[in-house]
Amino acid sequence: MGYQVQLRVERNADGQWRISSPPPEMVISRGSFTHDFMPVPIYFSDPDRTRVVPDLRYVVSKPESTLPRRVIELLTAGPSATFRDAMSSELPPGVDPKTNVSEADDAALVVNFSDLGDLPLESRRIIAAQVVLSLQSVSKARVRLQEEGVPLLPDKQELWPSDVMNFEHANNVRADLPGLAVADERLYTLDQRARTIPGPAGDGGEYKVVQAAQSADGSELAAVTRTSTGVELRIGPYGEAMPATQLRGSFMSRPTWRGSDEVWTVVNGHDVHRAVHNGDTWTTSPVDVSEFAGNRLIKELRLSHDGTRAVGVVDGRIVVAGVVQQNGRFALRHPVTLGSPRAANITGVDWLSDKSLVATTDSNSSPVMEVSVDGFEWTEYASANLNQPVNAVTVGPGRRVVVSDQSGLWVAGDSDAVWSLLDGWRSLPGQSGGSIPFFPG
Repeated sequence: MGYQVQLRVERNADGQWRISSPPPEMVISRGSFTHDFMPVPIYFSDPDRTRVVPDLRYVVSKPESTLPRRVIELLTAGPSATFRDAMSSELPPGVDPKTNVSEADDAALVVNFSDLGDLPLESRRIIAAQVVLSLQSVSKARVRLQEEGVPLLPDKQELWPSDVMNFEHANNVRADLPGLAVADERLYTLDQRARTIPGPAGDGGEYKVVQAAQSADGSELAAVTRTSTGVELRIGPYGEAMPATQLRGSFMSRPTWRGSDEVWTVVNGHDVHRAVHNGDTWTTSPVDVSEFAGNRLIKELRLSHDGTRAVGVVDGRIVVAGVVQQNGRFALRHPVTLGSPRAANITGVDWLSDKSLVATTDSNSSPVMEVSVDGFEWTEYASANLNQPVNAVTVGPGRRVVVSDQSGLWVAGDSDAVWSLLDGWRSLPGQSGGSIPFFPG
C-alpha cells in the first residue's frame, strides 16, 4: 500500500532546504511500526454504563516496564476519536494516577488514582473492570487498585481479570443455538438435520424470506420478505407469525439486532433504519449515515454485540463507525475506512470477535479474510474448496466461520483450517447452494 504526501520546503539562512510544513500525523513504515508498537485493547463503558467494551489502541512496546503506565495514560485520556461518542469512562475528568504505576515488593501492580469524588460503588466496579482488563495484555500481575492510597473497592483489595470478566460484553454466540439459514425462501436450522423451522417463516407459504436475523437469545426473528412490489421487514417471535413493520423498499440488507428489542437494516442501498419494539408494535425511524456513507452504496451493516460499533460494506470497502445517540436520534459517527492490502472488493462482513472482523471478497485467491477492527492486520483464510461468488458470511460459537458459495455451506475453525462442508447440508444440494447462513445477532 503506497503513501504520498505533498510537502513544502524552504531554504533557511544557511542555504539549506528544510521541510516547512510537516504533516500533522506521524508517518512510519509498517515494519517499524510492528516492531516498535503493540496493540492493546483499552476498555471503556458501554452506553448503559453496566459493561465494558474494548477500544483497540497501540503503545510503544519497549521498555516493557513502562507498558502499564502507558496503558493507564491511554485509559485516563478516554476513547479514541472514532468511538469517543459511542463509549465513555467511569473515571471522572482530570483524574490521573496519584503515583507512578509500579510493581510492589510482593509483585502486585499498584494503580493509585487521585481523588475520584463521590462515586457510587457500581461506578467503582466499572472502573476496576476498565483498569484490570486494559492491563491484562501487558502484565500478568494481580492489580492493587487504590484511590489516594486506600483500596478502591471495599470488598476486594487485589484483582485478577477473572474477578471482573462478568463486566466484559460477551461477543460469543450461544452454543445451544444452532443458527439458521435462508434457502428456497424459507428458514432452516443450521444443524445436521437441516429442518425447516416451525411457523410461516419455515413453511414457505405466506412469507417469502430473502434475508433474516435472530435475536441474541433466540426468541425473536426479523425477516426481510418478498412482496409484489419489493420487500418488507417483519419481526416476531421465533416459530410464530411475524407482523409486517412499516419498513418497505426494493432492497434490504440482512437485519442486525441491537439488544433484544431493536433491529437495524439498510434500505435501498443508501438509507439505514432501525425498528424498535414499543409494547405490541415495532416503530421505525431513520439513522443518520451522512458521515458513514454519504451518497455511496451500503451493501451490508452489522452491529457489534455490545451495540457500540457498526461495520458495513460501503462501495466495496469496510467502514467502521461508532453508534451514537443524541436527543433520541441515532447516527453512525467518526467512520474509518479500512484499507485492504488486496486489490479486491469486499462483498460481506461480520464481527468475528469484539476486536476483529471476518470479511468475504471477490478475489479467488483470498475469498475470506480476518481483519482487525482498525484494519491494520489482514489474515487470509484458506481458499481451497471455495468458489466465487461467496455469497454470505456469519460467525458462530467458538468463532467458527460459515460461508456460502454456489456449491454449499462451508465451515472453518480458524484461518489455517481447510473449509469443510457443513454437516446436514450435504443432503440438500438443491437448497444449500447460494443459501444465506446466520447466527444470532
